[in-house]
Amino acid sequence: DGAELHTVESLAEGDELHPLQRAFQDRHALQCGFCTAGFLMTACAFLKDNPMPTREEIRDAISGNICRCTGYQPIIDAILQVSSESARKSNGRST
Repeated sequence: DGAELHTVESLAEGDELHPLQRAFQDRHALQCGFCTAGFLMTACAFLKDNPMPTREEIRDAISGNICRCTGYQPIIDAILQVSSESARKSNGRST
């Protein structure tokens, strides 16, 4: 039927982490890891549709995911980091 299924394992390319995975690591946006896959996949799909989100738009986008460890701020910061890095790259500047 032409459908595709994307999982968190499909984000990385070889040994290279996806920018969201790297940002989650950089920002300490994961602790126990139970919710991480859901947040990564939600954020990945969200950023495809909204590459320059506001903090409030990110909060709304991840509202269906629950994390009991991080307090959400590092997760939001990680998503903003990827958004900012993408904007710099599309403007011809590297990070």
